[in-house]
Amino acid sequence: MAFDPKKVIEWGMSLPLMSNERGIMAAFGIYAAMNFNEFFFSTVSKIMHMATEEDAVEVEKKLYNAVLDCAYYTFHGARTSVDWQDYIAPMIETKEDELMALVAFTNIFGVGYIEVVELIPGQRLVTEVKNAYDPPRYIEEFGIQKRGRCYMFSACTAACMDLVYGPVFPKGIGTFKAEEVLCIAKGDPVCRFVATLK
Repeated sequence: MAFDPKKVIEWGMSLPLMSNERGIMAAFGIYAAMNFNEFFFSTVSKIMHMATEEDAVEVEKKLYNAVLDCAYYTFHGARTSVDWQDYIAPMIETKEDELMALVAFTNIFGVGYIEVVELIPGQRLVTEVKNAYDPPRYIEEFGIQKRGRCYMFSACTAACMDLVYGPVFPKGIGTFKAEEVLCIAKGDPVCRFVATLK
């Protein structure tokens, strides 16, 4: 069976996303907290605009690492779930198929559609997002930004490479490092992320 990224999104959309009174939901083979994106956006916006240039770099590293941890463990949980094994795994024949499935899984969360632009297996992954949720809001509230603001997509790009080409879970985290080279928040036409071996 040939790999079809649309099937990953169909699978994700078919799972129940109900949360309990604490905001915890069970889906994708994981437990996750359901939070409003607005809280994250507002908090990060305020911090980044109060920070000095030097502090901003440190905050960005912490945001990236926080998302990397989240993506690495969440994506691993999803790919080892019963639903994934039943529905997605039969389409996966190569490591490259698995990577494409994980990238497609990122699109389930509804904050922008990420696509693979270039893949050199085990070495480099380039992804792009043309409709990221946060960049236009940064521009609207604060104007054109000096730096990229898509920490989630950057770290997710690295996490996909870590899981597929890094050492076996959980030792692969941080094998790859991603950088946002273009960002709509900076006035670029797309947000682009490049993950390479660290």
